[in-house]
Amino acid sequence: MEKIVLNIPHSSVNGIFDEYGKWPRNPHFINECVNKWTDWYTDVLFATTNEQVVSVVFPYSRFVCDVERLDNDPMESVGQGIIYRIFGGYSRGILSAKEREHLLALRQQHLATLKRHLTPDSLLIDCHSFPGTSDDCDICIGFNNDESYDEQVVNLVKTQFEKIHYWVSVNHPYSNSISPSTGFAYKSLMIEVNKHVYMTNTNKLNPNSRQWMRWFGCMNRVYNTILQYSR
Repeated sequence: MEKIVLNIPHSSVNGIFDEYGKWPRNPHFINECVNKWTDWYTDVLFATTNEQVVSVVFPYSRFVCDVERLDNDPMESVGQGIIYRIFGGYSRGILSAKEREHLLALRQQHLATLKRHLTPDSLLIDCHSFPGTSDDCDICIGFNNDESYDEQVVNLVKTQFEKIHYWVSVNHPYSNSISPSTGFAYKSLMIEVNKHVYMTNTNKLNPNSRQWMRWFGCMNRVYNTILQYSR
């Protein structure tokens, strides 16, 4: 493959309490919702100096606008569509039509940037983390059951993680991967990293340097293996 495009949609906490966020300044909301469901440091986890790997990071919190939700997303029925209205029992302030339009435009800009970087010979990696424990898998690889799925690529990625003894699950507990329409076919997969792999219980990065050597070495091998893959 000639290129890898990283979609990093949920790493930021920007905007939650500003004029477009309007969430309550409530410590329980912050701890139970924001801290738990922000993909902390995924912009760092998936970082690389490889020039064939491009990162597209959404600069606002998912609680401001969730760029991964679909138009007419089923989650809209519970208030968690593109623009969340309620989460974990906490309600967001009322947004005006103009404010909603602004947030929807931010989503379109993010998707447009992704599509601008994609080519027919590229892989889109949807980069996430999840709040798990040591009893859950370390890495979850997700894919779509459509033309964006490449079994060989999924197996190559899975093998690289397993070589250094990460516990890998496929399409469980999470499945699917973002794949915006471009007018041409390309490949897409999701990588979800269990937060216990790289964080402490206090939302800090684990300071163990050997762990980080292991992680970044693994990610470089993942990227290189994919880039050397020819369909």
